[in-house]
Amino acid sequence: MGMINSIYASIFGSGDADVPDPATGLTPREKEAITASWALLAQKKEIRKHGVEFFVMLFETYPYMQPTFNAFKGMTSEDLRRDKTMYSHALTVMYSIGNLVENLDDAEQLVLLVNKIAFNHLSRDIGIRYFEDLKDMFPKFLVARAGEAATPFVQQSWTKFLGVMNSVVQQKADEMKQGGGAGGSSKS
Repeated sequence: MGMINSIYASIFGSGDADVPDPATGLTPREKEAITASWALLAQKKEIRKHGVEFFVMLFETYPYMQPTFNAFKGMTSEDLRRDKTMYSHALTVMYSIGNLVENLDDAEQLVLLVNKIAFNHLSRDIGIRYFEDLKDMFPKFLVARAGEAATPFVQQSWTKFLGVMNSVVQQKADEMKQGGGAGGSSKS
């Protein structure tokens, strides 16, 4: 019977592609959708441009966020597209997202990375609201930058992943509040 199951699995697939990882809740198919779509955005010649456009879209969609960045206060979208500081920040963020994607199969490392991102933002009073708004905007960004490759399944996979990430951010925010640390709720 084992041999029959093995042959069946090799012909029709084992069904494991839809079994969620117990740590992240993401299925192998969702992880693959995230990884493949990220590869389109992370191409060396385009990553900075995609990163800048990510921030332009973020600030246009959620204008309350732009003043949080002292270097970008009052800048127009065109100013942001030409600003060298924006180039640098965009690259840093894109590489951070890339690190998260690279660690989708290592939940422990993924949590450590998200906790670091959370601490860095929460300690500057950038609360969970920012992360939730980013999660809501990200599918639109994917469509704008990856076109037809940003299928509904790809968008749903990213939304699910960012939801998982945000639950870790929320846990970090709660931990910081209980410990009397930074990360207050004035903007969350």
